[in-house]
Amino acid sequence: MRRLLAALLLAAGPALADEVGPLPGELVTRIGQVAALPADARKVPGHAGAWRRAEAQQRVIDRIEALEARGDKPCRAVKVVDTVQAAPDLIETRPQRVHHALERWTVQACGTTRVYDVWYRFERGASRLVVADSDATEFQAVLDPPYRRLRELAAARQAEEAGGGVRWLNLPLPGDSVPVANHSGKGGWSADFVPLGDDPREWTQLIGVQGLPPGKQPGQALRLLENMQDVRARRCGVPAGPVETLLPEASAGAVAQTYLVCPQVPGTNYAELAVVKAIEGPDQLYVVQRAWRLPAGKADALVADSRGPRSAAEAFLAQVRLCNPAADRSACPAPYPR
Repeated sequence: MRRLLAALLLAAGPALADEVGPLPGELVTRIGQVAALPADARKVPGHAGAWRRAEAQQRVIDRIEALEARGDKPCRAVKVVDTVQAAPDLIETRPQRVHHALERWTVQACGTTRVYDVWYRFERGASRLVVADSDATEFQAVLDPPYRRLRELAAARQAEEAGGGVRWLNLPLPGDSVPVANHSGKGGWSADFVPLGDDPREWTQLIGVQGLPPGKQPGQALRLLENMQDVRARRCGVPAGPVETLLPEASAGAVAQTYLVCPQVPGTNYAELAVVKAIEGPDQLYVVQRAWRLPAGKADALVADSRGPRSAAEAFLAQVRLCNPAADRSACPAPYPR
C-alpha cells in the first residue's frame, strides 16, 4: 500500500517521496509521538530552521531543488525565504501509531515564488518525507486521509491566524537541548527540555515551557508568579521574592518575571533556582522558565554562586516573546511548535 500511494503521489504532480525508514533527528516516543527537537544548525529561516535538524533541512532543500530542476522551466537558483508549521501535528493510533506533521516552505526560484508542502510521516522504523508543490497536491489529499486532514487543519490555522487572535512564541532553545517531558490537556500544555546527557530526573539544567488558558481579568501573569513565589517560600522555608513587571510587548499584554530560590528542595541534597517569565497573550498565558540545580546551601551563598547562570537565564528569556503572525513575524525566528 505504501508503494502504491507513493506512485500515485508522484503521478499526481510535482513531488518527491523518500523510501520508508528513519528520518534525521527523529525521536519517536513510547506512544508513537515525535518529540520537538531543536535544530543543531540553521540552514533555512523560520520554523524548520529552528525545529528540524540540519540534515533534515538539507534533505528538503535537495528535494525542492530537484523538483525545480525538472520543471517546465528548469531553475537552479533556488532560495528558501520562509518555513512555517502549517498545521497542528496529527496523531494516528490505528492500525499503526503514526505522527504526521505538515510544513509549508516558500521559495524564490528564478524570479518565481512557489510554496511547497513538506509532509513528515513519522512511524517507528517506517517514516517517510514527501515534498510536493502545494498547489498540485489535491489528488493526493483525496487518496490519503491523514494528508487531507492536515491540509484542512492548515486552512483552519491560516484563517485563525489571519484573524489576529493567535500568537507565536519565540523559544530559541540551545542546540543541545533534548525533550524529556510533555503534556497536553484541557488545562493547557507543557514541555521540558534538558541538555543532552542530563538525566531526565536528576537534571542540572532545565527549560520548561507552558501554555495555560487565558484569564478573564488582566494581571494573570503577575498573579501566577506571585503564587509561585508563595508556594516556593512555604516549601523551602525562605521569604517570597519580588515579581517584576516588564514593559508590555507589541503583540502581548502584561509581562512579568521573577527569580525563584530554594536553598534545599525537601527530601533532596540539592538547591533549585529558576528565572521565570510569564506573558499574557490573547489566546494563552505563556510561561517559560530556565532552572538549574546546585548542591544545597545557604540562600545568600547560592545566589552569589548563581550570578552566571542567572545572567544566562535572563539573556535567554529576553529573547522569549510573542509575535502576531498576521502582522509581523520577524521577532520570532524560532516559533515553538503548536
